[in-house]
Amino acid sequence: MDSRLNRIRQLEDEHEFGLVGTYLLDYQKKIVYADKTLSAMYGLEYNDEGIPLADFLRNIDEEDLQRANQLREAQINKSQPYQIEYRVKISSEKAKWVLARAKAKMVDGELFYEGIVVDVTSGKEADIALQSQNKLIKTITDNATSALFLMNDKGYCTFMNPAAETMFGYSLTEIKSKPLHNLIHHHYPDGREYPREECPLDRALPRNFEMRAHEDLFFRKDGTSLPVLCAASPIFEDGVPVATVIEVRDISEQKKASALLQAHAERLEILNSIGLSISESLDLQEILQKVTDAVTKLTGADFGAFFYNTINASGEAFLLYTLSGAPREAFEKLGTPRNTAVFHPTFAGEGVVRVDDITKDPRYGKNAPNNGMPAGHLPVVSYLAVPVISKSGKVIGGLFLGHKEVGVFTDEHEGLVLGVASQAAIALDNAKLYEEIKELSIKKDEFLSIASHELKTPLTSIKAFNQLMQRTKDSTKLPDFVQKSAEHIGRLEKLINDLLDVSKINAGKMQYNIAPFNFRQIVLDCVESVQHLAPSHEIYVENAVDVEYTGDRLRLEQVLNNFLINAVKYSPGGEKVVVNSVLQGNNLIVSVQDFGIGIPQDHLDKLFDRYYRVDNTSMRFEGLGLGLFISSEILKRHGGDFWIESEQEKGSTFYFRLPLERQGEVEAAETETYYKDSFVTILYNQQDERLEVDWKGFQNISSVKKGCMKMLEILKKNQCSKVINDNINVQGTWSEASEWVGREWFPMMEKAGLRYFAWIFSPSTFSQFSARKTINVKEGEVITEFFKDIVSARKWLDEK
Repeated sequence: MDSRLNRIRQLEDEHEFGLVGTYLLDYQKKIVYADKTLSAMYGLEYNDEGIPLADFLRNIDEEDLQRANQLREAQINKSQPYQIEYRVKISSEKAKWVLARAKAKMVDGELFYEGIVVDVTSGKEADIALQSQNKLIKTITDNATSALFLMNDKGYCTFMNPAAETMFGYSLTEIKSKPLHNLIHHHYPDGREYPREECPLDRALPRNFEMRAHEDLFFRKDGTSLPVLCAASPIFEDGVPVATVIEVRDISEQKKASALLQAHAERLEILNSIGLSISESLDLQEILQKVTDAVTKLTGADFGAFFYNTINASGEAFLLYTLSGAPREAFEKLGTPRNTAVFHPTFAGEGVVRVDDITKDPRYGKNAPNNGMPAGHLPVVSYLAVPVISKSGKVIGGLFLGHKEVGVFTDEHEGLVLGVASQAAIALDNAKLYEEIKELSIKKDEFLSIASHELKTPLTSIKAFNQLMQRTKDSTKLPDFVQKSAEHIGRLEKLINDLLDVSKINAGKMQYNIAPFNFRQIVLDCVESVQHLAPSHEIYVENAVDVEYTGDRLRLEQVLNNFLINAVKYSPGGEKVVVNSVLQGNNLIVSVQDFGIGIPQDHLDKLFDRYYRVDNTSMRFEGLGLGLFISSEILKRHGGDFWIESEQEKGSTFYFRLPLERQGEVEAAETETYYKDSFVTILYNQQDERLEVDWKGFQNISSVKKGCMKMLEILKKNQCSKVINDNINVQGTWSEASEWVGREWFPMMEKAGLRYFAWIFSPSTFSQFSARKTINVKEGEVITEFFKDIVSARKWLDEK
């Protein structure tokens, strides 16, 4: 023992710097004989008589101690030396790393352990730091989104991170097989082969330069290309470049974003340009062409077209107005689109239709004779159609875009076209307003020309007859000259009175003298008066109801005289005019029928406008075009209305209605599914789940509103979505209620659940005008169709 302790002291003296300590462990007595260095190393006081093993071990890290004990016990049983590193706590904040080596010795049958402990703190900390650094580097490279390569001086890759494997599809074994350039950088963007000696990345090492933010095109294992941004930096050993670190970032998304940004900027420029250009223009054709060109370019469509929403006699013709991306001849031979299932939502203003493949859409190919696109049609697969709707809610037309490939049009394209369509609608409204003003100005100029001519004609005649009276020496001719002059004075007086009446109407100063009178008498008086002026015609009173009416007799005579004079004037080849006045319910109906030239359908609703005269190239009629306008105003002031039925070359019948004093309301019958009064019958058909409505007689704004609100009430109670609206028994016009029905009532019905509205036309042309006017201003998305019979209307609703 003494000799061993002497050796320990000798070692202690040799290692005064304190990095190495020695000890002897008496395993049976659990006593440790540690030298001064080791005692200090463990934070213990030196003791020649030894230190209890428990005290010696108390500053060893608990985790490390457990590991050391297990190792020592294992080695004791094997009688073999052991070695372990562990931490010794010097203070609560400081610890040392030590390396302990021990060897078992048996002396006189007792077990001793002789050991040496080396302070390895600095080395261990450096090792830990290195491990941490390596771990950090690995973490960085493993998690980097950029591809990282290490290329040796031969141009071969010796390291690649996971991002590089993912980005290019190669494993490290594969990437090591050939020069890196030959695998990922072998061609120029234009497809030419890229010689390795021209590659800036491969040349970075031998030329000893760094490269930053180099944009290029690299290739994946599968041959696909990707745009990249890369950098190359040499690694030096003893001043000599030995390898190159290459960083590669995939900039595909940036490129896409840049392209999208550029496209967005171009689109904004187009939108701004189109907004300015169409707002500055008042030419309808120019606006439509600019709009069509713009949306075709914005969406990348193969072609675009704008169809103007015009309706022919059959109710379903749409005129091609502008075309972009294809010659007009491509459409001219194919006719205009009809009101098919594909086109209907656009022309009805129901919303946007966007289909990736229109040929596979269930609405496609349902109409004969082509059951699809006719031969020679422009190839259309992707389809986008957007209605152009005016501020008033009227559908002006539709923008149609096509492309030969599938799925070209996106949500963004749809939004862009909707934006242009809304701008176009405003511009088109302005252009149409301008056209109307121009047309009104032209009419005004025409009127002034006609008025000057019409006023000048009787004045010239009066002047001529006065000159004849002054010059004649034959007194027998004077009465005839006076009579002729008086007739022209009467014509002149009528023209002046008409102008004065219009002026009074405009100023709201038309005077009415209301008093009771016999209506039969004014019919007979008017017929007798006009008959004297028109000996060429027989004015025949077929029926003149004997009824007392309260109103302005002179003004109503003015109306009837105007109707009679027009009937004679516009039937130069006719021989008679038929007059009727009858009672229908609480209404007095007067009709004047001629057998003359008739009036075209498209002129009927304009006859009561100021200054309007039907154009006729075969004959010339005198007058200012004010008579019917004045008559309509007189009738309105009496609570009445008017309408016309006419057929070209067969004649016309002019009607007017005057309501008699109210005789009390007819008692209405009403349940939750039924309503009936003198104007309308409403029935909820439970079997077919629809409302069936039958209007009859003469309607006005009061009767229309009352009936419509009853329809709304019954629709709500029975929660149905379909209506048959039968106007077959409606007479005359109800145009004063048209806007209310379209703008207010239809939205209320839609909110209550209405989706489909089958409207059966009245035989009365003016009632049809009122119905069409309602649909032209209708707001909301209720689908409305017109029919001429109830069978077709029921069939249409049954299919919904």
